[in-house]
Formats: sequence, structure tokens, C-alpha cells
Amino acid sequence: MLYENTMSNLKKKIFLLADSAVDLRFICELLKKNYSVKWVFYNKNLYDDLKKLGYQEKDFIFIRNFNLLSLIKRVLTKMFGILNFNFEKELTDNIKNIDTILKPDLWITDTGNILSKVETKAPRATFKHSIPYKKFFLAKNIFNYDYVFIPGDYHFYRIINFYKHREQELKKKLIISVSPKILSYMKLKNKFLNKKNFCEKYHLDYNNQTVVLATTHNSFADNRFLPKNFGSEIISLKKICEILTLENKFNFIIKLHHYHYNKILNTNYNFLKKFKNVCVFKANKNFDSLDSEEVFFNSDIVITDTSGVGPLCCYLDKKMIYLDPDPPFDWETSDIEKNMRPGFIIKKINELSYVLNCYRDIPTKFAEERKKFTKTIFKYTFEKHLGIIERNIEKLLNEKNIL
Repeated sequence: MLYENTMSNLKKKIFLLADSAVDLRFICELLKKNYSVKWVFYNKNLYDDLKKLGYQEKDFIFIRNFNLLSLIKRVLTKMFGILNFNFEKELTDNIKNIDTILKPDLWITDTGNILSKVETKAPRATFKHSIPYKKFFLAKNIFNYDYVFIPGDYHFYRIINFYKHREQELKKKLIISVSPKILSYMKLKNKFLNKKNFCEKYHLDYNNQTVVLATTHNSFADNRFLPKNFGSEIISLKKICEILTLENKFNFIIKLHHYHYNKILNTNYNFLKKFKNVCVFKANKNFDSLDSEEVFFNSDIVITDTSGVGPLCCYLDKKMIYLDPDPPFDWETSDIEKNMRPGFIIKKINELSYVLNCYRDIPTKFAEERKKFTKTIFKYTFEKHLGIIERNIEKLLNEKNIL
């Protein structure tokens, strides 16, 4: 059996194709009052996260390890490379079968890539899982979706201007809505307010402010998590630890993208264990984790690059430090323009001390710029706006091409 659970015919059916429980959980809670909502996923770790949130077996459609032959092919490919097992094709074929057999009325995903490659009978909508600077909402795969949820007018006009020859199509496809990236913080902010518990959990000093390093996986050359002009990542990271924890008495959380997490497990990074108040955040293997939210909420200063961490932490009103991406990053095709980075942009590690002193001397530095940025990127930022999501989904389900 590839799929589990039978579907009720009494309500319209919405399937959530999820890489993470972080982005779609509150969307699910909003929709399940009026619709039959199921989580469709292929990653066992996500199943564990959803169970922690209180979901039950009846809420899941789990694409298991496909079948025995597929599993054997995967193992042989990984061990010996003798078979070219295409995991993505196997996955998309199974999603197509789910669509054919269980006949949902609407697909919603937190990704941009996977569902864009599946031709389904039911319409497809994406929230995407991030609001980064790099080319993401401007990627061509948005045209494989019937609907693309975007956070505000800025992205609407940025996309329209980029694809001027498809303006009329985009106007029907793009839907401005509450972003799932900030939805969690609207709903859980009271849960994150206990700094004492947070510091105990991550073995940090309650009396110190906290700096978080959170870069994405493809801003820098050669699969790096720091800019190439920083030199050796090992030496650079050690220097950053010294500046933050020894010279300036900050807590330091190293929260690398999950694609980079294994790099830091190398024995060359064992020096991190010797630093007091340095924590290496343990990432999940294939997707963002539930604990990510509390890390950003409890941070004071965030160091990032072209990641969606930037816009998110501007919304959270964190002091920002940006690292420039390595060439050949193209700002002309990025979702958000180069000049829209409300914080310090450092080119060299030694500049970090100066920046920290500036934020210490002028705590409100860039505060107005962050506020303006947030209003520009996110049209809806209050919990009272949550009903907009429900109304948008209801409208989609009642359109003629969905009935």
C-alpha cells in the first residue's frame, strides 16, 4: 500500500504536501474547521514532528519507502552507483497517483520545486517555505502552479515587472496573503517569552545578549557557509566566536542551513566545544525544525546573507548584520533588491567588532529602516488578518475550474 487513510466525501479535500511542520501547521488549523485536510509527506522525521503537535494517524497520508524494488534500487545506487535511482521521479509519480486515486480538491505546498513537477487534476497552490533575497518567487516554477501566495504588494509588482509578457496570467495566479513565515510568531509569541528557559535549554548565559549566525546553503562559493573572502571557514568561525563571546560577552548560536550541518561535525570544528556560551543548533536532515522559531525569537542580533532569515528577523525587529553573497550572485534577478537590507553589511571579519560597538552605542540603529522594510514586504502582520487565508482558500475552491 502506497497510501493510508480513507477520505470523507462530506467536505472538500485539501492535501498539504509538506517538507516541514513549521510553515503549514497553522494553515492546517485554520482550514480543518471547514475542510477535510490531510498531510502528505515522505519524510519520517516530519511525521514525528506532526505527532508532537497532536496530529493523529487519520490526518496523514504517508508515502512510505515506495516499494521493495524502489528501496533496493536506492540502496544499490547509494552504495555502488550501479543503478541510477531517481528519487525525485519516484516521489512525483507517487504524488500523481495520490491525486488520481484520492481526488483532492486542492493541493497546497510549502515548497516550490516538487509539486511544480507533478501534473495533477486538482489545482496546485504554493506558499513557498521562505521569503529570501535570492531568486525564489521569481523562479519559473511559479508558472506550474495555479496559485502562488505572496506576502505583499512588493513581491506582486516585482514578479509582474520581471515577467511583463505574462502579466495577465500572473494577475490571476498571484494572491497576497498572510505569510506562514510570520504566522507562527503571531500564534506562539507568548510561548517564547521565557528567556530563562531558553538560555537553560541551550546552555547560554541569561545575562548576555544572543547573536545568531544563520546563512543559507547557496549564497557562497564552493558550498561554503561563510563568504569566500573570509578565508578558511574553520579559522573564520573561531575568530567570530572569540569576537562575540570573549571580547564582547555575547551568547552565540550557530544555526547553519540543514545542508551545511554535517560540515560542522568535522573534527576540525571540535574547538567550538571549548567556547563557553557557544551553541551549535542541531538541524533536522531535510527540513526546518520546530525549534527554529524560538531561536530567532530570542535572538538580539542576527547574522545572515540572502536567506529568508533576513526578512523574517526584520519583522521580529532584530538587529541585522548581512554578509554579501559571493559572485556570480545576480541582484537583478533576486526577489528582493540589494538596497533593501536594513542593517550593517560587513565585508571582513574584523568589521564585526565595529558593528557590535555601533549597535551597543546606538541600540535603535536601523530600527526605522527595519520597520519600513517590514511594511513593504509583509502586507498583513496582525493576527486579526488570519481570516484572509480562509477567505482566499474558500474563493479558490469555489471557482469554476475547481468545482
